[in-house]
Amino acid sequence: MNFFGTDGIRGTYGSTLQDSTAFLLGKSLALSGDCPIIVIARDTRLSGANLFAALAQGVYDGGGNVINLGILPTNAVGHFVRKFGGDYGVMITASHNPPQDNGLKVFDRYGVKLCLSKQLAVSRMMEGLDGKHVAADKIYEPVFYDIDNIYVDDLLRSVSVDLSRCRIALDCCYGATYKVAPAAFGKAGAQVSAFCNKKCGGSVNVDCGATHTRFLQDKLREGQYDLGFSFDGDGDRLAVFEGDLPVSNNRMFYAFAKYLHINGKLHGNTVCGTVLTNGGVEKALADIGITLVRSDVGDVNVFNAMVAHRLNFGGEESGHYLLSDYAIGSDAIVNALLACKIYREHGSLLAFTQECTDVPYAAVNIALTDGNARLADEQSLGFTVRRVQALYPDCRIVLRKSGTENKVRAYLEGEQANNAMRAVVATFAQNCNFPQGD
Repeated sequence: MNFFGTDGIRGTYGSTLQDSTAFLLGKSLALSGDCPIIVIARDTRLSGANLFAALAQGVYDGGGNVINLGILPTNAVGHFVRKFGGDYGVMITASHNPPQDNGLKVFDRYGVKLCLSKQLAVSRMMEGLDGKHVAADKIYEPVFYDIDNIYVDDLLRSVSVDLSRCRIALDCCYGATYKVAPAAFGKAGAQVSAFCNKKCGGSVNVDCGATHTRFLQDKLREGQYDLGFSFDGDGDRLAVFEGDLPVSNNRMFYAFAKYLHINGKLHGNTVCGTVLTNGGVEKALADIGITLVRSDVGDVNVFNAMVAHRLNFGGEESGHYLLSDYAIGSDAIVNALLACKIYREHGSLLAFTQECTDVPYAAVNIALTDGNARLADEQSLGFTVRRVQALYPDCRIVLRKSGTENKVRAYLEGEQANNAMRAVVATFAQNCNFPQGD
């Protein structure tokens, strides 16, 4: 059994994710080495403190030691594992998921999320342990002294940008960036207006943040701002505005690639996207001499493809950007600072990316129920793709079961994308019978 999904271990707290899961993970990581150091951070979710206590108890029971980073973004874990010489890192978060969910993202000693073989090894060890010995008393491991300021300084050393007289609005989503994002932009000289910048885990991702961008857009319309940035619950996902106009994630992907390219810093003049990267991005990149390679969805898959092709930039349409010259993983604050740097050096982000236009597409999340869940296995999804492709041969179709939510994610690209999407949705709504073995 593999406890891990596409991005760590995730579920609804108290149901599909228990304190015992965190305990087993902590003990398994501790038993895998000689008194290993486990670096732990969390977002603001209400269940985070209990999961931290169980995780730390597991580490101590296994003979390991804990460094508590407190509430910091996901990339801080990978960053400080490397900086402190830790053996593993764990981020307690469910990222962009609702407040009742939580999860455990695990990093190796290099600050990289565990590869599949390491996931399986940890999962096997978790299966072989007794998870009933979670201590009733909480672990009060002190937060590493001044870690917030240390992280802010490290961010600004990574992306050096003067934001004097720049008016910035931030939606911190009541999540992991609630303190460090305003601090970083303020220290860079910006005039900062921060929203949802409180430790309020019951509201994380609720009608705010990178997955609910209308909130920040409304705030931007009420004031005069140069740029606006929305983060998600764990600070690895970014949405960008110029004034009150959105700069789409596809255009931001293109902006980062183009900026590195014109500065001679893009390795191999090649970038990594995913199967969901829009064909319009691919064409715009090709027009300026940049090759796009694609991976499966998931920042771990993007990272692995980047390593395989020796690349220093990759990203996902969801707003994750891996700029390996600046951060180990996707750090939305780093990415926002670099967006500011592009804005300072080249002016309007919208003008800088004007040649990047999307091919028509449609994207829908289809909730899985008892009635249609069987349509989400690989064989059935393949049948649906072939069936719809026969009706709309000019469309590019991607159907996949989400690794973080109980949904099928459908992405269709082409002039007939909307019509093709109706056919896909109808298939699930009608609970069609598929020939066995097709």
